[in-house]
Amino acid sequence: MSVSDRLFDSFPDTSLTAQQAALDAIARDLVSDAAGAFGRAPDGRQAAGQARQGAQLDKRGVALTPSAKPEPKAEARGGVVARWKLKHTVAEILRDVTPPGKSTPGVCKCGTAGYQAEAVHLVRRGARAGVKGVYFCDSPWLCPSCAPRRAAERAERVQKVFDATERKGGAVVFLTLTVQHVKGQALADLKKLVMDACTKARQGKPWQLAKERYGITGVMVGPEVTWSPAHGWHFHLHVAVPMLLQGDWSSVVATAEEGGRWIVGRYRDYIERAGGRADDDAQDVQVMWRQEDLADYLAKGSGAWEVASAGATKQGKKGLTPWDLAARASATRYRALFAEYAAVMPGTRSCVITKTLADALGIVPEGDEDAPGVDEAEEDDVEVVGSVEPPRWHRLLRGGHVPAVFQAVEDRRPWEDIDRMMTALLDPPPPSHAPSAWEVAEHAKGTRHMFREAGEAVRAAIDREREQAARLGRHFEPPPLRRVLELVAA
Repeated sequence: MSVSDRLFDSFPDTSLTAQQAALDAIARDLVSDAAGAFGRAPDGRQAAGQARQGAQLDKRGVALTPSAKPEPKAEARGGVVARWKLKHTVAEILRDVTPPGKSTPGVCKCGTAGYQAEAVHLVRRGARAGVKGVYFCDSPWLCPSCAPRRAAERAERVQKVFDATERKGGAVVFLTLTVQHVKGQALADLKKLVMDACTKARQGKPWQLAKERYGITGVMVGPEVTWSPAHGWHFHLHVAVPMLLQGDWSSVVATAEEGGRWIVGRYRDYIERAGGRADDDAQDVQVMWRQEDLADYLAKGSGAWEVASAGATKQGKKGLTPWDLAARASATRYRALFAEYAAVMPGTRSCVITKTLADALGIVPEGDEDAPGVDEAEEDDVEVVGSVEPPRWHRLLRGGHVPAVFQAVEDRRPWEDIDRMMTALLDPPPPSHAPSAWEVAEHAKGTRHMFREAGEAVRAAIDREREQAARLGRHFEPPPLRRVLELVAA
């Protein structure tokens, strides 16, 4: 089973934070499984790794993967429902902020029927609901449904690089590059400052000399974004630097750390030249010996449901992920913040295997471009529950009803029930006007003197309520007549 498939198999229908935590646990499980393909580290690496077990890899309190492989989790349900609920919110935000005449982002169309599709098929993949024959936007930054798959793909690329580096006897240096930021700074400005400094640090003759000295084969860069009420946007980079060095393991570690520090120093210099500030103690350099630590950390860029804020808890600094901002979009403040994020991050690439890096390690280059389309692959383990005509499906999608339909599919309700539910969602009966027995009796008592019999007063009161329902365009539901008469006689 692929990493992508396993990542989708479990996702609890609980709070957003709990969902993220569960996803991170799954990701750690995946990379721990993959670590077996790397074989045992040489004795020197094993000893160095054991000495660091349990330690935090980020000096600012970011706790990474535990040494022990987590216990397998029972399959959870509801992840698809939660993601589609959030996708509907994201699409509504972006439709609202897109200027007239401009095309909305792909996530606003994600889930629509494929071109010339005759039907959209609701399916079950094990315990989770799904859909076939629809367009997917493939956005890792804006789409809660597509982002987990893209995150898994990024993790797989990191694994390939680490695998190739280890086969050649090298080490991977992991850098965290940050910049000092304050509340109110624009995300676009912070991103440009950090990205430009990181790029310039890897240019020119000094970089070429450093590559020779430290055996640098290239870099993989993973951006991450969070926001906090106290400090505003926090844009930073996780950078993996594979190095092929000679010597025993202790000397390799020492040289690799020196190379990492050299890159950090050069990055800080370019930040300062641009008018920013990047304190030395806010950067981090680690030589990775365990593949799962590297893959887990680098793959968690904010386009991955945060395989992210979930997996790394920043002690004392509770930042919100972009998905957290979208989930809070009922508040204007968070809606505007997500719109700002959506204007800046799409198109940002993460965990790319460049040709230079691939050639040095003997692997295939891989990019990180979006590849939207229609999933037409045949699947053996998919159960088709029922089919929906595209116009009807689009009404369900635009109305935000798809999560409810998916929940019914996961609950294994009969297709006839699901079909009736979809009809009710799209064409709900008009609201009822249902006065209570007490209300009708009180009106009858007030007009009793106008009629010879109490029953006539009650009948007039009921007719009055029926006319009120007609004026409102509502279905009239009269109260129990016996109860009304009892109240009038009391």
